[in-house]
Amino acid sequence: MPNILAGVFQKLRERRLARAAKFLDALKMRYHTFRILLANNEYSLDLMRSLDQSLRSGSTDLPEVTEELLSVTYELVDGLNRLSEGRHQKLFETHYSLAGAIRKELDAVMAVQFRASACIFLEDLSADLRGEVGGKAATLALLRKAGFPVPDGFAVTAISCEGMLSANGLDLFIRQRAQRLEAGYNRGADFEADAEEIRLRILDAVLPQAFEEDLRGAYERLAGPGGAAISVRSSALVEDRLEHSFAGQFKSVLNVISFDGLKDALREVVASNYSPRSISYRLHAGLSLVRHDMAVLCQRMVQAESAGVLFTIDPAASESGRMLISAVPGLGIPAVSGSAPADIYRPSREPLDTGPMGDWAQVAQKTHRTVARAEGGVEEQELSENERNVPALSEEQIRSLVRLSRRVESLIGKPQDIEWAISQEGEILILQSRGIRLPLRSRQAAEAARGEVLLRGGVCASPGRCVGRVKVAHSTRDFEAWRNSPREPGILVLPQSMSDAAGLVPDFEGVVVDLGNPADHLACVAREYSRPMLTGAGKATQTLQDGQWVILDADMAMILKAPEEVWSAARLGNAPSEGRRTKPSDASRPKTTRLRKLIEPLNLTDAYGPTFSIQECGSLHDLIRYTHEMAVLAMFQTGDDIVESAEVLIRRLDGVVPLHFLIIDLGGGIAPGSKTFKVRLEDILSVPMLALWRGVLTPGLRWNLPPPTSGVSGLLSRSMLDAGSARPIGQQNYALITRDYLNLNARVDYHFAMVDAVCGMNPRENHIRFRFKGGGTTAVQRERRALFISEVLEANNFFVDQRGDLVTATILETQQSETEDRLVMLGRLLGFSRLLDATMRDDTVHRKVARAFMDGDWALNSLDQELVGT
Repeated sequence: MPNILAGVFQKLRERRLARAAKFLDALKMRYHTFRILLANNEYSLDLMRSLDQSLRSGSTDLPEVTEELLSVTYELVDGLNRLSEGRHQKLFETHYSLAGAIRKELDAVMAVQFRASACIFLEDLSADLRGEVGGKAATLALLRKAGFPVPDGFAVTAISCEGMLSANGLDLFIRQRAQRLEAGYNRGADFEADAEEIRLRILDAVLPQAFEEDLRGAYERLAGPGGAAISVRSSALVEDRLEHSFAGQFKSVLNVISFDGLKDALREVVASNYSPRSISYRLHAGLSLVRHDMAVLCQRMVQAESAGVLFTIDPAASESGRMLISAVPGLGIPAVSGSAPADIYRPSREPLDTGPMGDWAQVAQKTHRTVARAEGGVEEQELSENERNVPALSEEQIRSLVRLSRRVESLIGKPQDIEWAISQEGEILILQSRGIRLPLRSRQAAEAARGEVLLRGGVCASPGRCVGRVKVAHSTRDFEAWRNSPREPGILVLPQSMSDAAGLVPDFEGVVVDLGNPADHLACVAREYSRPMLTGAGKATQTLQDGQWVILDADMAMILKAPEEVWSAARLGNAPSEGRRTKPSDASRPKTTRLRKLIEPLNLTDAYGPTFSIQECGSLHDLIRYTHEMAVLAMFQTGDDIVESAEVLIRRLDGVVPLHFLIIDLGGGIAPGSKTFKVRLEDILSVPMLALWRGVLTPGLRWNLPPPTSGVSGLLSRSMLDAGSARPIGQQNYALITRDYLNLNARVDYHFAMVDAVCGMNPRENHIRFRFKGGGTTAVQRERRALFISEVLEANNFFVDQRGDLVTATILETQQSETEDRLVMLGRLLGFSRLLDATMRDDTVHRKVARAFMDGDWALNSLDQELVGT
């Protein structure tokens, strides 16, 4: 009989072990599926970045990148359904529908071979398009967007101008002549005949039909119903650089008054790329003649009362603290070309410290002014005897020019050579701005012109420079505060790159993130809207003050203090509006717009809102975001039933505090030699679990605090029945662990807490997600504790969403040591916040308690005991 019973018990035990092993395998499968999904999420965002670059550059690898992205996003959908036991089957239909639409639009894009719009207006011209429109147009676009007075206009891209040459069979002809010119230059040959032949052929070129249609549309929009005159100037890709300025090498055509005149002017400007003086300049500088790099800038004509050139640092006396201004009456052609006498002014760089005008002004005797003719073009007009010695500028106009140029210099970050004009109505307008090449001894002067550097470091996620007022955001409450505040140019500063902030990106001039990378969700959105973004900036949220005006230079990975004259111009001239939500990147390649809309937009920006659903997934970016968020939620909801089914494989971790955890090792979390039910702390190998436990064991925490006698007992049943508390009182605390993973569910007294964390060597995979809810008191007291927890988490760079007594917090992409530090803090928070809601009897006490926690005052000795009720 004993043998029979022993056999029965043995079989029962084997069945339990088999059942437990089966559930453990299921848990391990879930874990590995989750980690594969995290890796695919990272890879999909890298592919999004590559695809954006392919769309911008017209790369032939677009189909390959797109198909790879479709394949990886399918794996994300499949992985999520494996984690959730098929609860997101409709997502397969969404992916199928998106994939079909994307392939259709991709075929259309490839069929037209990425034909870009020939003309891009300055307000649509983003920093990444500098390589298509040249430095002159790109800099004026930057200034205009920042609120500076720049005439409206558009740029004709270099590739469109090159296309005109190719359509007329001139590309091969020019290449052959250019090679002959380069060879002849080395022998000292005369090349004027070849240069003239190239020029004449370009002047006879016919614009391709699509190019002409784009140009006509842009001209009619710019000239308006009244047919305003325009200027047509070069904006070559090699122009306005410090090493090669090409100053005066290309032709400008002013006062164009018809579309036919514009076509002729455009051909003249393109042809000037091959003029004898331009060819000589290129060859002397060692630049190739073969590459065509001429873009064209068209702007509304300024009927100037006076005009000229201003150097923000006098290049001949760079340490004098003075500027150099040349000025003439009428249009600025004589001042730019040096073909006629011009007034010379050397005012102080400080507009209020100019001194007597006679000390720094040299007024020339001027004989002519250049003016616009009614029938188009310009002419010389003789000055009367009374006008010849009149200064071209008043002292007040000089001061205004000094102030304006200092603002330009501060925004661009280096000393500038500025072409300007004063209209007949008295408005100063900027026609061109480029850097000055200074001698080595003037580096300090140039450095001073850049302004005070507040922060240096990080990685450019989206290029450009902008001015705005710092808005530091740690939580969804901060987002709501911004949405409800008066609009002005802003720089969004975040502790980490949060997808929840994507909906705000169009309303800001730029974005700065402490923790993140150029391939994450927010970086994709910043590039989509052509907003400068600096990621991985380190301590921007601590260094920059909320409300401070700054200049963000994403290209140079710097943030500078914005002088008053710069931010005042930005505030007056560039207030955000609904029109700012346009996507400049689409303006350059409208044929790709529909394809981009199926891939790039992020509509699921609020993970906690009612619209975060499969039905709202309108792009691949939405699908990536949805699968990632739901996967993490699925890991939160691993479920007590699975833990109970694996009970024979569960271990127990006890400590010197009244908090116990049942532990399931999914692999590598416990030392192999540990076999007993109660596991020792020294046998735990899980990095995140050890970090959390170090925090739990911090001496002096509130673990042994007796429950308060008042206000709790009558409310216990309420918390037991609270549907939002997720786990009923009496359930065990458990943790699923591996070497670098922790999934913890804990019921501490009358509240519950959840932690899901990856803490390993790859920062892009590292994360902590934390949830806290409940309590045994009134809703008001529970919310006060939630506010305290939110404040502590925000101070530790978590992004926080707090709704009533529910706190959800996330931190992403931190180094392993930083992730460990945050987990130690969470362990302390679990002990410190125990029964704290019952003691919080004042609406302001949460801030004082948060300060006590961050100061290590676990016993709250620094607080009035009556206030907290301890």
